[in-house]
Amino acid sequence: MTTKRRTLLGAALLAGTALFLLAIPGCGGEKKMEPVKVGEMDFYRDPGFGYSIQYPKGWIVNAEVGRAGFYSAQEVDKKFLDPTGQYPDGVAIAITVIRSAGIDTARKIMDDMTKSGFVVAKPESVTVGGKSGVRYGYSGLYTKTIKESGQHIYVAADTVVYDIKTAGFGGYYDAYKAVFDASLATIQFPKPAVPGRDPTLPSETTTQNDGKMFSIQAPDNYNAVPVPKGSNDEVMELRGQRQDCSIRIDVFGAKGLTVEKVFDQNKGKYKATAEGKATVAGLPAMTLTYAATPNVERRFYFVVKNDKVFRVTMDWYRPQRDEYLKAYEKAIASLKIK
Repeated sequence: MTTKRRTLLGAALLAGTALFLLAIPGCGGEKKMEPVKVGEMDFYRDPGFGYSIQYPKGWIVNAEVGRAGFYSAQEVDKKFLDPTGQYPDGVAIAITVIRSAGIDTARKIMDDMTKSGFVVAKPESVTVGGKSGVRYGYSGLYTKTIKESGQHIYVAADTVVYDIKTAGFGGYYDAYKAVFDASLATIQFPKPAVPGRDPTLPSETTTQNDGKMFSIQAPDNYNAVPVPKGSNDEVMELRGQRQDCSIRIDVFGAKGLTVEKVFDQNKGKYKATAEGKATVAGLPAMTLTYAATPNVERRFYFVVKNDKVFRVTMDWYRPQRDEYLKAYEKAIASLKIK
């Protein structure tokens, strides 16, 4: 097997495609199922490539940079890896980012699927996330009673190709059609860099970030990073391309204190260059700004609701203060407390 062919087969496997099928005609013994209604959605954003998608709440997530799979139930992911194994039927939504210069990668991958025994439909033009793409429907039988049906949608952007897959076993694929359509409609791709603009600055385009107790719209080139929660009720940190620039929300108990009392307890820890008042999420807030380092300024917003303190921390690069504050003020105005 040539290196080029191994690469293509590997890309197909990353998208959750089994390659060796039993080519048996027929319907695969699938049962007719009632259509599944679209329910609540959760949000996912790739921390490396920056695309985002909403998927059904409660689904199992298996994700890393450049590859994300969302499965309707436990062990359904194993079904796609071992279709004849003793795993439950179900459906999947998956996105794999392939480093490639063009959409021709899609045709090569689908040709390999055809050679492996899948029945692949003719390509169709589609639009996903505002970008043009090409769709390939497919199906394949592993035994007389085990059938996989699905589609791959390929979207080329800059130096990568997004392979967006929806698939299911038996009658599940048709039953989840409305769910697939609803999820695909939420896909957003990162905006291309504006020529001449410093790419480390906060993007002018925002994306939604949902926590359990709050939500905030932040620049879409700010990615969530894992941070220890400690004794807090909830913590979210979104970091820009500059590692010293970030937006962070900490939620912890107010212990009956007002926002003024909370502010007074905290302001003594810092050598403030400015203090002020604001309105955040429709509530009175107190602010404190100080120099975190010689090149980084930091501003705290303190808000109290339901006996919880919501502390928003914003760090920015001092020489580009105006550009950062424009984006940060937009973010703080979008904060909602649930």
